Amino acid sequence: MGLFDNAGGAGAAGGDWAKQAAEAQAMADQMMKDSGYGASTADAAAAAPAMAADRGKLEEQAHEQNRILAVGGKAKITIVSKTDTGEKVAGNDTYLLELKVEPEGGKAYTVKKKEIIPPQVISGYADGTTLDGHVDPADKDKVAFGDKPFM
Repeated sequence: MGLFDNAGGAGAAGGDWAKQAAEAQAMADQMMKDSGYGASTADAAAAAPAMAADRGKLEEQAHEQNRILAVGGKAKITIVSKTDTGEKVAGNDTYLLELKVEPEGGKAYTVKKKEIIPPQVISGYADGTTLDGHVDPADKDKVAFGDKPFM
């Protein structure tokens, strides 16, 4: 009796490899569809330019928010309302947020900000939610949520 005599059967650790592979492929295909890049991973090559553009948009938003968090003054930011713009970026909805900004030691004002928001965190953007944030010292209409840079 050898060490690996039972390694190939369905009873081996991991079970039915073909079934697992099919399930993984179905999940990957669903992610492609949900992201708006096509019906399956077979469409990945054709979607590559759109994927690259979306990555650029996500990186641009992240870098701008990080910049504001690094140089900006502290503020409390309240979400007054949000409107789905209909634009998708890597499967994430883009919203136009109406925000009430209360800078530390300053007077409150309202701004509008376009933001890409993943569906997994949209509940944290409920109307009336107040979050810590920062205001760009060079342009008070540019704000970012958060208390410190994240990159």
